Amino acid sequence: MSTAKPAPRKGADWIGYNLKITQHRLRQRLDAELARLGITAPQNAVLLAVAGNPRISNADLARAAFVTPQTMQGILVNLERGGLIVRSPHPEHGRVIMTELTAAGQKAVADGAKAADVVEKQMLSRLSAEEARLLCDLLKRCAAALDDESN
Repeated sequence: MSTAKPAPRKGADWIGYNLKITQHRLRQRLDAELARLGITAPQNAVLLAVAGNPRISNADLARAAFVTPQTMQGILVNLERGGLIVRSPHPEHGRVIMTELTAAGQKAVADGAKAADVVEKQMLSRLSAEEARLLCDLLKRCAAALDDESN
């Protein structure tokens, strides 16, 4: 039996570390692109989620934007003040608040999607189309493995 301790890996050798660095740089670039539009990445995520489902709950919006429900409330207030969304009670379910995009919100969704595409293209610029598809598949599989409670 060997008593030698395994040599500690350097950060550059850890997939998780490289994933975090990439995510951090992606977020910085996305924040810079979205700042030109006057919105933040969480606001962009909320606008995209509302565009897909105006009856989406605040809890689901928080999950979509990777923020707490308390933070989501502030984001919604700011988006409403900025004229990007309107919120109103559901006509049949009094406790449900519907969130809808204004015309300015619809434009922000389109502009935000374009900004995200620009950043993603830059991130993938050194990969072939096949490598990009493979990376996407591999990341989905890694995420699924971390969700698997049986491991």
